[in-house]
Amino acid sequence: MMDTYTHPKLGELYPEDVDWQTDEVSVQYSPSPIEVCLAGGTDDGPSQAALSGYEWVESNWQEVCSLIQDQAFEFYEPYAAAVDGVPSFDTPSQLWGTEVLLSIRVFAEDDFTVTLRFNWQEDDDPHEITFYVEDGRCETHSADG
Repeated sequence: MMDTYTHPKLGELYPEDVDWQTDEVSVQYSPSPIEVCLAGGTDDGPSQAALSGYEWVESNWQEVCSLIQDQAFEFYEPYAAAVDGVPSFDTPSQLWGTEVLLSIRVFAEDDFTVTLRFNWQEDDDPHEITFYVEDGRCETHSADG
């Protein structure tokens, strides 16, 4: 088993079970470092599907945001109704600019997760919201924390 795998853009990734990841990497689509996991690899490195999927995610970040924005709005609406002081947004696309990207986990071009927090979440709210893109569609999310 390799101790590390060097990705041309992400740098050094370490093995975690069958995944390859980095805990803190600067990427062009986030102002702060994030965690990236390329899932489903082998002892020799990430799978080709995960590598291709990451390239697609990186090259199509605006489309990724479009894929998950309806689920993000589903998280936002009850939150805004329950918490005073949350900004008012009328459409899902208005949420962009309030997100903090924490991590992505990529299985393939049409199968990945994106984990965010939003700057309007209360300071003592530990939840990280993960959006699940499967078969190229995002129909679910979960709030972990």
